[in-house]
Amino acid sequence: MTALLNKLIKGYDNRLRPNFGGDPVIITVGLWVLSIDSINVVDMDYKLDFFLRQLWTDPRLSHDWNQTLALSNTMLDKIWVPDTYFENSKSSKFHKVTMVNKLLSISPDGGVHYNARVTVRASCPMDLHLFPFDEQHCDLNIESYGYNAENMQYEWENRTDNGVAVNKKLDDMPQYNLTGTSTKRYFTMYYSGNWSRLQSSFSFVRRSGYFLIHIYAPCALIVILSWISFCIPPDATAARIALGITSVLTITTILNMLNTAMPKVSYVKAIDWYLIGSFLFVFSVLVEYTFVLYVVNVHNKRLKRLMIEHQIQEAEEANASRKPAMNGSVANKNHRESHDYDYDPLESYSAFSDKSKKPSTHLCDRSKSKRHGASDDIESRPLTYPRSPQCRVKTSCFNVIDPDCIDDYARVLFPVCFFIFNIVYWLRFKFL
Repeated sequence: MTALLNKLIKGYDNRLRPNFGGDPVIITVGLWVLSIDSINVVDMDYKLDFFLRQLWTDPRLSHDWNQTLALSNTMLDKIWVPDTYFENSKSSKFHKVTMVNKLLSISPDGGVHYNARVTVRASCPMDLHLFPFDEQHCDLNIESYGYNAENMQYEWENRTDNGVAVNKKLDDMPQYNLTGTSTKRYFTMYYSGNWSRLQSSFSFVRRSGYFLIHIYAPCALIVILSWISFCIPPDATAARIALGITSVLTITTILNMLNTAMPKVSYVKAIDWYLIGSFLFVFSVLVEYTFVLYVVNVHNKRLKRLMIEHQIQEAEEANASRKPAMNGSVANKNHRESHDYDYDPLESYSAFSDKSKKPSTHLCDRSKSKRHGASDDIESRPLTYPRSPQCRVKTSCFNVIDPDCIDDYARVLFPVCFFIFNIVYWLRFKFL
């Protein structure tokens, strides 16, 4: 056997490829994927551990031994080996424990089988528009570094799996499902000529369970929690403001925490749409309360003005009663005119009177009853203030809005809008 090996390498020049000066040498490649892990979204790469098989025919190594020679990997330094590399690799390494994980065998007709265990971290550009419901396709490109297509060409093994076999344990990856593999053979144009290339593509579908539990569910609960503000009385300013600000800050924290673990892309991802929508809902709760306070402030100012005008009118009537009897006819005439324009200034404020209000829903009736007791002493006073056409023109629309009704309607409107938002979102990004 020693004499046979010495005969094989005697006069063998490993600097020259097989069929030098003739047809290109054909390298048949096959992969046995052991594991795929560390699919990194931030760096957009993935880690692949596999057995790389390369087969070619070298007529100089043909022998008369009737069996295939299984040789030590030290023999690789004495024969020609293709300079295969991974075009999209960021880092690669051979395994050396306990010995260098390489296998070499030579068949009687000069067929060489070279097998090595390799770990490659390859780049994988990702489209994250549908994150976390996205599907990614990560490629592994195999190419010769020094031999163009006129000297060496690659092809995949002719098998049912197209030359790429995958370990069944890959079905248990924590964040992804491997949905399939595909292979392709083509030529790449460089400045120095054409190069033969093999491409293996791995398709992954992201498992969204983690994000449903840690992102979507907390955001939905925070939005629902913010609706408690509608059940708190408007005069409890500290409680409603604290609840609203806490909800806004919590959504912002979740959004920032998620973006720290994501690449700084310039487009909006699917999960960003949900977080932005949740943020707008909790922010709208604060806006709604601000509007309630504004309406209450407008009503209070109007009520104060009407009470002052009523007090002035009472003082004027008291002074008029002390005038001489000769002015009695004029006073009676003024009294009849004022009687024709009897007006209760508090009746126009819906929170303090029921006389001028239209029939309302039971939602508003419950909330308005809270303030009726506080305003009984005001309504019992005989207010008569003539409403002039100029007053009706200047009346603001906020004077006819009951602030208690705003919260009542918000308790219905916000849940309905959030429910519609969820239906549209999940139909768009998950099911369509």
